Amino acid sequence: MNTACSRKGENKIVMQWENSLLLPGCTGMLKNVGLAGAYSGIVEDKLLVLGGANFPDKYPWEGGVKTWWSTLYSYDLHMDKWTVYDDFLNSPLAYGVSICLPEGLLCIGGCDRMQCSDKVFLIKKEGVSFVVDSVSYSALPVPLANATGAIGDNCIYIAGGQETMTNEQSTNHFYMLDLLHKEKGWQKMPGWEGPSLAYAVSVVQGGRFYLFSGRSYAPNEVMVEYTEGYVYEPGSRKWSKIAGNFPVMAGTAIPYEKDKIILLGGVEEILPTSPEHPGFSRKLRVISTETNSLVDSLDCPYPIPVTTNAVYMGNDVYVVSGEIQPGIRTPLILKGTF
Repeated sequence: MNTACSRKGENKIVMQWENSLLLPGCTGMLKNVGLAGAYSGIVEDKLLVLGGANFPDKYPWEGGVKTWWSTLYSYDLHMDKWTVYDDFLNSPLAYGVSICLPEGLLCIGGCDRMQCSDKVFLIKKEGVSFVVDSVSYSALPVPLANATGAIGDNCIYIAGGQETMTNEQSTNHFYMLDLLHKEKGWQKMPGWEGPSLAYAVSVVQGGRFYLFSGRSYAPNEVMVEYTEGYVYEPGSRKWSKIAGNFPVMAGTAIPYEKDKIILLGGVEEILPTSPEHPGFSRKLRVISTETNSLVDSLDCPYPIPVTTNAVYMGNDVYVVSGEIQPGIRTPLILKGTF
């Protein structure tokens, strides 16, 4: 199914949307219900989806048990064909950061049911299949899940997240890996002057790292959702706060043209988990990096999932599976074309 959304004006953005691509089943889940927190990216001409978590049998309010996965799904963008690799990872993993590199898909951190991970590994093509390279990249300084990250100017940035699955607590961690000097490993950088964050949204545009929204939590404290935005300037190693509100927690972001950021969806308000939940935001917010302000907004005709990634190549962007209501995943892969 296809439809379009646009906004008239001098800098009109027009997007054609399609939501017909479905994740296939796998061993243990013959009908795929979708995945939250999966790693995803494009390697050569293949869209990869790895790991993730869901409630395959019952919804949370029905007593469903959350399940983590180790499956790799590979979709050939030219042949319109899925290949499924069961038990691709040694152990299930989800809620890490995905970074597309020329040599493969870099998977950073994450967690399973019991613990967070500091692992950093590369999924790369080998012949007609894929392999895991777990030695070419340094582990994170600490285990991290529900962090956010982005790449720009040969530097990978990782911000926020939590270190453990017990006594969960958001952090102000901010790390950088210089791909031209990988031997130096992950360097701790100055954090933003604001609350600790997890489930934040980030993107690099014009060499600067942008950080939006997220939530803060700790044992015996009330969880707080934030809508602030921050920008980090690598040259000065300083952060600035961006004016405005950005209620995009757990959403996704992509750079657009040379001076814009598009924020896709997000959680605008935390509501109880129930079948009556209205779903998450369908709004696309356009930010100018020249003025660091909101300059436009669009509405997507389809639900925009959260706790997932926006993978872009050329004029296409894929929002890969994810969560459309608390506890409810979607097996659909949303595709937008500029």
